[in-house]
This record gives sequence, structure tokens and C-alpha cells, in this order.
Amino acid sequence: MLNSKQKSIMLNIVASPFILSIPITMIIIFFLPNPSSKHKVVLVKKEVANKPNANENFHDLDNDGIDERVIAFHNAVKGEAAIKVLTNKGVNYEQWNFHGHYQNQQIHYHCSDLNNDGFLEIYNFYFRNDSVFMGCIQPYPEKKILFREKLITKIWKRDGKIDFTIASIKTTDIDNDGFEEMVFILKAGFSRQPRAVFIYDHQENSIKSSNTIGVHFSSIAFADFDKDSFPEIYCGSSSTANIHDSLDISYSDYSSWFLGYNHDLELLFKPIEIKGIPSYIYVCNYQNDMGKKFIASIYVNINQNKDSVVFYETKCKKYSRKILNVIPENQGNRSTCMVPILYKNKPYVFVGVIDDYLILINEKLELIKIKSEIGMVNFLLKGDLNKDGNDEYVFQTPTLEYLIIYDNLLQNPVLIKSNRKIQSDKPFNIGIVHNGTNIDELFVKAEEIIYYYSYENDYLFYLRYPMWVIVYLFVVMVLWFSQRLQGIQTKRKQHIEDTINSLQMKTIKSQMDPHFMFNVLNGLAHNVAKGKTNEAHDQILRFSQLLRSLMKRVDKIDISLGEEIEFISSYLELEKFRFKDDFEFSIHMAENVDKTQRLPRMLIQLLVENSIKHGLRDKEGLKKLDIEVNNVDGRTIIIVEDNGVGRKAAMKYSRDTGNGIKLINDMIRLNRKLRGKEIVVNYTDLYDEGEKAVGTRVEVVV
Repeated sequence: MLNSKQKSIMLNIVASPFILSIPITMIIIFFLPNPSSKHKVVLVKKEVANKPNANENFHDLDNDGIDERVIAFHNAVKGEAAIKVLTNKGVNYEQWNFHGHYQNQQIHYHCSDLNNDGFLEIYNFYFRNDSVFMGCIQPYPEKKILFREKLITKIWKRDGKIDFTIASIKTTDIDNDGFEEMVFILKAGFSRQPRAVFIYDHQENSIKSSNTIGVHFSSIAFADFDKDSFPEIYCGSSSTANIHDSLDISYSDYSSWFLGYNHDLELLFKPIEIKGIPSYIYVCNYQNDMGKKFIASIYVNINQNKDSVVFYETKCKKYSRKILNVIPENQGNRSTCMVPILYKNKPYVFVGVIDDYLILINEKLELIKIKSEIGMVNFLLKGDLNKDGNDEYVFQTPTLEYLIIYDNLLQNPVLIKSNRKIQSDKPFNIGIVHNGTNIDELFVKAEEIIYYYSYENDYLFYLRYPMWVIVYLFVVMVLWFSQRLQGIQTKRKQHIEDTINSLQMKTIKSQMDPHFMFNVLNGLAHNVAKGKTNEAHDQILRFSQLLRSLMKRVDKIDISLGEEIEFISSYLELEKFRFKDDFEFSIHMAENVDKTQRLPRMLIQLLVENSIKHGLRDKEGLKKLDIEVNNVDGRTIIIVEDNGVGRKAAMKYSRDTGNGIKLINDMIRLNRKLRGKEIVVNYTDLYDEGEKAVGTRVEVVV
């Protein structure tokens, strides 16, 4: 148990502003901006899409560092596939129509400078009937149609329809002629065939393809492992179970395959198979910190609890291999991709998210696992959004509700609502808008709106701790000043209360003057001597009640109006006993008066006593005192009126120094400071028609 001194010390510590400020500061901080990331995403603007049902992206077509907008859409008027270009000011530049249609919601075009003139061409993919075509336009420096229609291949029909996808469009100098060629995958879906790798040579204006097979291609990468200056093409795939072995098509898509082609699109080795549905293989280019090039791949079979990452150094020769174990119950909680990245200035391959961890690996099989603060996410794109020389990474939640931007260390995620409707049939586009010397923007086209976001440093993140300290110190200062002011007010209030108590003690002494007590006691003795015991008994009771009431109220500053009137009634009864039949009094209180309202203790009693002492005591004949209490316009009016000698005559008889009136004025003044209640006392001298003093009226307004 603590002793009184220890309790006092503990109380002082707990009541200290430094301790009291802690919970208050925590509450304030809860409502303050409290960024959890070093970065923030700011909505720069949003606008209605030029073509709501179109695929849109941004490309620097004229090589000025600022992107133009390219829109691929179905021309409803002509019923044709169309490409539209808007300048970097958003002004319509030109539109080109192609005699065909676009397939579903996939991106229908690719921008690249295959003729090395410093300006991008737009290669447009479309179909008509069962044939897939490519057209080419060059918007800058002059508007040119290089060709409208070049046959790529024919698609098998199934139930009278065709289904295909063009994917993994990349460029490389495949034939070592100083010009890049465009390499892409065309894969039929339910149409089944063809599925092949294609190369378009702009200089020769020719298209060639690999033999069509059953493989459902997923990704491509390039490497010149044999050092013959002609890059090889390496491909991954996925199992979609559309082409069974019974169809007599090589390399069924009931398995996933790793394939390699030379620059003539001939197989380099027998494709490597992973059996199982579903399964998939992704590939990407990778170069270590010594400049050595690899093909990195990941083999995934959903039915197994492990993924395999393989680095190839030549054709199908493995350089290294790493097994990534997956917790069985978290099989569905993974997302796979193969993206070469720089992490802390060292090259790695980002292989995806497994068990809520972002997984990085290099050719030495050094594994880095970074906890995803968001949980499961799917990779979308990378790019230097804030022009700090490092790439940021954009992901999407599995529910498609949010986009997440991670910094170059795959940390400090920032969430953006995608504004994408889950089952919408409108294209969803995302990319980076390059704005020259200005900061680049992330654009998101969802439904019919295009949103533009800037990715910036959030300085509030760095200032939050100093801000918390400032808030804490501010609260400490406020509490310290409040406690100090409260202490001053408490002392002031205590001083006023002590003063009032002192005044009221003087009043009590004034009331119980020797004349009053002597006359009451003398009267009592006289009644006893005359045998008037009943009357003497009544007076003794009143006198004792008066004394008891005085003692009970000695420590109170104020009292209710009802209690004060009751006290005065007892007091006047004793005075009547003192003056015998020469004294009469009346007390009238209106019904609408609030008897519970508080008044300075003995305020009315002092006025009554002054009336008796100075007005009635020296009057000859019948002495009368009337007290009225009324409520007028919400204010209480108390009138004390006597028929005494008047104030002027009283000054001749008076033998005291007027302390009663001074006490009344001091009590009113101090009560106003303490309670804020205004009390006004007005004195009126009463005269008859002959200007003779016939009494005094005192009016108290509360």
C-alpha cells in the first residue's frame, strides 16, 4: 500500500500535462493524415474517352518525347476496324479505316520503328472472314499508309466462327541486317489452329511463320547463345486442353512446353514437356551483373506443390535450377510472371507472388522474399513513373478492384481504385503517358473514363514523426496553460468564497447583537414568570430553530430563495415577540416564483434587519414590515418595505457606522464575480402628502 506522500507523488505524475497529453495526442494523430507509404498517387485529371468501346494507349509517334494517343476501335459507320491518332494536345490528327474487324477486347496494334527513320509506325491487326491481316500506317512526319492489307494466315472455323489471339509482340534484329523485325505469336483458341510464331520483315515486306502445332504459346524471349549474330527465339506455353493427341497435331495443349526456334523458325531442340492441366511455362530474357545473358523460365503445375525456376545458358542446357515450394492449402494464392528487374542495383527475375510473398531470384539461385502488404496481387507493368531513374511496378488485386503501385524496392504500396466493373464488356487499358520534361503519368481507361495519375513523393510520410512531436508539445502547452489558468481561477474563486464567508460571519455577528438576544431572553423570562409557559415554549423553539439554521448555513455561500424566506419568517416572529403588539409583518410570494433559485446567503435578511434596526426600532406606534416576492419578465423582484422613520431620520438615531449596507454591496459584488449573476438593489424613500417620511422601500432585482 502506498502512503499519503507516495499517493500524492503518483497523483502529481498522472496529472502532469506530459502524461495527460499522451492519450489526447494519440486521438488527434488518429484523425490526422497518416500516410503509410513514402509515395502518393494524385489524380491529375479525368476525361471521357474519345471512343468508349475502344482500346487506347499512348506512344511517342513523332519522337519529341511527348506521347500521342492511339485509339483502335470499330467504326460503326463503315463497319470497319479503325485507327485514330490524337496529338499530345488531345486534338484529332487523323483516322484510318481497314476493311475488317477486331477480335474481342485484345490490343489490336503495335507501334515500332522498323524502318529506322526515327518515327514510329502503327501495325494494325484485324481479320475478315477466316483471314487475319496486318496493315501499316506512319502518322509522322507525314501521314502515310505504308500498306492496308497483308495476309498473315487463315484461321480454322469452329461452329462457323473464328477465335484467335495475337500476343507477345516484340522486336529484334532477327536476320542481322541492321533493321529490327517484328516477332509475335498467333494462337487460335477454340478454333484450334493455327498456333505459330511469326516474323515480319519490314525491309523485305514479308511474313514467315513456324510450323503450326498444338502448343498454346504464352511468352517469347530472345538470346544468341551460339554467337552466330542471329538471335534464337524461346517460347513458353500453357495447357488449355483444346487439342487432344487424337487430332494428330504435334505437341498437344494438354501439356505445357518449352520451345526454341532459330531465326528461320526451325525448332532448335525437342520441346520440353510439363504434363498436367492446368500448367504453364513463362520465359524472359535475363542478364546478370557480369553481362552474361540467360533465358529464365518458370515451370508451374497447379496440381503439384512446387514450382521450378530454370536459367538456361545455351539452347536447352540448364545453368541453374531452383524449386519453389508452395503450401498446399495456398495453391490458389499465387500469381506467376517472369519480369527482369533491378533490385538494389542488382539484376533479378521477379517470378511472381507465392503465399503472399513477392519472389525474386537470380542465376545464382539467391532468393529474395518480400512480404506483400496487400496480399495476393497480379503484375501488370513496370516503368519509371516519377523519373528518379528507377522503375516502379504496377499490380492489380485479384478482384480487379484496385491497382497497386510499388516502388523500385517493391515496397511502400499505394492503392488506386481501378474503377473497373468486374463483368464489363468494355476494354480496360493501362499504361504510362510520357510528358517530355514533365513528370510522366499513369493512365487508366475504365468503362468510358480515362484517369490520369501522377506518382509522387509524399512528404507527409517523412514529416509525420516531427508532426506527432509538434502535436504532442502543443497539447502539453495547452494543458499546462489550462492547468495554470485553472489554478489561478481556483485560487481566485477560493479567495472570493473566503471573503464572502467572512462577510457572512460578520452578518451573523451583526444579527445576533446583544440587544436582540437580551430582549428575546428577557421576554422569555417574563413569560415564564407570568406563567405563560406555552408561549415561552413556542418562542424557545423558534429561537433554537433560528440558531440551528444559522449554524447549518455558516459554511454555505448561497442559499435557495425558499430557505431564505423561511429563515426570515422565523426571525420576524422573534422580532414580533420582542416588540409585542407594536409590530406586524407580512410575507407574500407569488406562485410563479422559482423558490429553488440561489441567492447570496442572508442578503434579504440583512435588508430586513436594516429595516428593523434603522427604520422601525425608533418609530413610535405600530411598526409594519411587508415582504413581497414576484416574477416579472423572467426576473425575480423582492421588495422589503417598512413604515419606519425613513433613512434621513434613521441617520440621527443610528449609532453604528453603516456596515450593513456595505456588507450588502460587497456580497453582491463578490457574488457577481463568483457566479456571474447580476443582482441590483434599489432604495426608495417613502413620503406622505406633507412630504413627511413614512418609511423605506428596498427593491432587489435578481
